[in-house]
Amino acid sequence: MIPTVALAMIVRNEEANLAACLDSVKGAVDEIVIVDTGSTDRTVEIARRYTGKVYRYPWHGDFSAARNYALARAKSDWILSLDADEELDTSPGDLHSLINNNSGYEAFFLPLHNRATENPGDYNRFFVLRLFRNKAGYRFQGIIHEQVVISRPEAVGTAQGPVIWHRPLSKKERNCKRGRNLALLRQAVAADPANPFLQYYLGVEWLGLGKAERALPYLQEALKQLTDGHILFRAPAIRLVIACLRALGSLDEAICICMEESQRYPFYTDLFFDGGILFEEKGEYEIALKWFEEALRLGQPPPLFSHTNGTESFLSLYHLGYCHEKLARFKEAKNCYEKALALNPAYLYPLYNLFLLYLAEKGPQGTFDHLKAAGHLNHPQQVVVLADLFFEAGFPDLACACFEEAGPGAGSPTEDHARRLARFCVYAGRFEHALFLMERIRHAGGEIDPSLAVDEIVALMLKEDYRLAKIRTISLWRRPQGRSPAWTLLNLISLLGNGSRCGRPEKNREPAVIETALTILENCLRYRPGPLEPGNARVSSGYHRLAQETIKLLTSLSPRGCMALCAYLKEKASAARHMLDYKCGPARGLFS
Repeated sequence: MIPTVALAMIVRNEEANLAACLDSVKGAVDEIVIVDTGSTDRTVEIARRYTGKVYRYPWHGDFSAARNYALARAKSDWILSLDADEELDTSPGDLHSLINNNSGYEAFFLPLHNRATENPGDYNRFFVLRLFRNKAGYRFQGIIHEQVVISRPEAVGTAQGPVIWHRPLSKKERNCKRGRNLALLRQAVAADPANPFLQYYLGVEWLGLGKAERALPYLQEALKQLTDGHILFRAPAIRLVIACLRALGSLDEAICICMEESQRYPFYTDLFFDGGILFEEKGEYEIALKWFEEALRLGQPPPLFSHTNGTESFLSLYHLGYCHEKLARFKEAKNCYEKALALNPAYLYPLYNLFLLYLAEKGPQGTFDHLKAAGHLNHPQQVVVLADLFFEAGFPDLACACFEEAGPGAGSPTEDHARRLARFCVYAGRFEHALFLMERIRHAGGEIDPSLAVDEIVALMLKEDYRLAKIRTISLWRRPQGRSPAWTLLNLISLLGNGSRCGRPEKNREPAVIETALTILENCLRYRPGPLEPGNARVSSGYHRLAQETIKLLTSLSPRGCMALCAYLKEKASAARHMLDYKCGPARGLFS
């Protein structure tokens, strides 16, 4: 007889998440039981689309009581427990096969991948007991961070699939839940002050709120009491204590814990990664290299050890590259960065370092050619990052080329791509094409946001179409968030047209006016003249003239405008020195 599985859930105000969760279990479970604890949104309505077994339970500040109420209404042989902000991925293995192929077990730990961001490779892996036989003796315990306790460890199996995915919460959602959890944890600790699991969870909540100094004592106390028999909690507790000490600047103490615990668990990859990070922060790059290399050698840790995805691969490779770069071993650094990107193309940090290394070595065009040949324009996220990097580095023509020469793997152009390309074209001397792209965005029903509207008006000024530039600027003025940029643009149009300003802004608007003017100045200075062809000289003089009038506007505006311009020029000089340092290294002294 094939055993049946029931999904048992408690929910409250989960209209944004519930449908995705329930869709993920279609065909995976035989029964769905949902208990609502007081929703005021459409949660119950959504739940009833999927099951007739929807119940209401008054909230008494006790998660176990609510979950056990749901269990009592399930008729299936097995229980799967999920939260509404989780989804089940059955591609690594389905529930029924897991149960049928392992008949001696009463329960299973399933992998839970807790996403840190929407990037699919950015998650932490934990194992959680979420699948168990529907028996009266297996019920949740604890008013908060409730668990099903199975008295015989040998009756609990560990599965590699299916996988539970937990979606990242917004900061507001996280803080709201942490406030509720802290209140319940304080209540639970008052009744059981020596409980190491409650100490652990108190530390987790405080650290999640950014209060490392409050989290540390709880986590240290939990770590002191937890044994290898509680490795599901002890392993993350070690790393959380290290994280607290690192946040508090106690790097040497954190390193001592890494060294001590890595002796106890010489197979725990994440400890070696954490140790590498600590030595890297201390500037001890040679030692850091050894820790990251050991993390790579070890591969993934055993299942019950909490694990940050990538510590065994692309994360360690990225930090290896960084350490090599700091030691001026640029060939090794580039090799590590390339390997990290190959393993996880969506982990983009290595691309920033590669860009700077190649820019210093090959120049802008050589960098573009190399990155294109290496396939980096064949990945959608990398195309966007490289386009932005070329633009910020002062090469808008190459920023345009990133989109226009992207490979088939980059996918179809999106509206975001079109907006970026339009902006880049304005400052690459291709303002006619930029205006064409902006009109196409309008015709497609898209809105020209205030920032892009400024670029459009700049393009019109560069075309010397001051009439239409003024019309667009007045249109921008009608949008409350566009009034300060519009004031800046109206004055620039007047300066370009007749050599005079058309007024002064209110004092409270002056900072935004200065910011807009500096942005226009910065972007105009990005223009790179092309080959000496007819028309290029006129295009180039247009940018120079607009830059000059922008400087005139800033210097005549107020002392604050003059100070902002001076600060901007100092920042540009500092950036030039930094790039010279980066490119020339020890030869920098020749140019001092």
